[in-house]
Amino acid sequence: MKDGRIIMTDFEAISQLVLKERSARGKHQDAALADSYWDDGTVTTSWSTGLAHETFVGQHPADFDYSKPLVGTYGTPLVYQNGNRAYAEVSSTTKHWLTLDGNEAVVESFMTLIYRVEKRGDVWKISDLTSINNADTLTPMIPGTDLHIDLDLLKGLRVSYRWLAYTRIKAGGQIGNDGIGSDRPETVKPVYDKAEAWIK
Repeated sequence: MKDGRIIMTDFEAISQLVLKERSARGKHQDAALADSYWDDGTVTTSWSTGLAHETFVGQHPADFDYSKPLVGTYGTPLVYQNGNRAYAEVSSTTKHWLTLDGNEAVVESFMTLIYRVEKRGDVWKISDLTSINNADTLTPMIPGTDLHIDLDLLKGLRVSYRWLAYTRIKAGGQIGNDGIGSDRPETVKPVYDKAEAWIK
């Protein structure tokens, strides 16, 4: 502690930064979320690509409903640092409640989040967030409820984000079949290549 302020190591500061970003996202705290990113910070997710402040903060995909719960749990960040640049790898499990053809359901998504972060002056902020889809599940909120799954629609969806895609399409949204997912390693490798290049 110095002058009443808690002095964190870079590892602690980076870890707190990315976990606070997740917390702000889940709590819909847009001001805190925006403050996590540099003005030129970017985001690549299943539904958003571009500048974080324009395409991500305050924005949501078609299947999102503010009135329903969104719950996330996150692993301890793995931090790789070189000077004023670092990247953090965070395992993420997110559950969000939604309405599917008139029934309440829950999508549980398993992702890996890669944050490229940079220290400018004395402050660490996020320069890029890229999410990697690993797998997901869909369950009825009331056990035993028939969700009337459209098997024809399901056939063409990727295993790494099958139910995320299914529910988004059902909600009237769009999602590409070329997203970043562990079922296609060729989509994942460039994410780590960019992260490693970032800290060289």
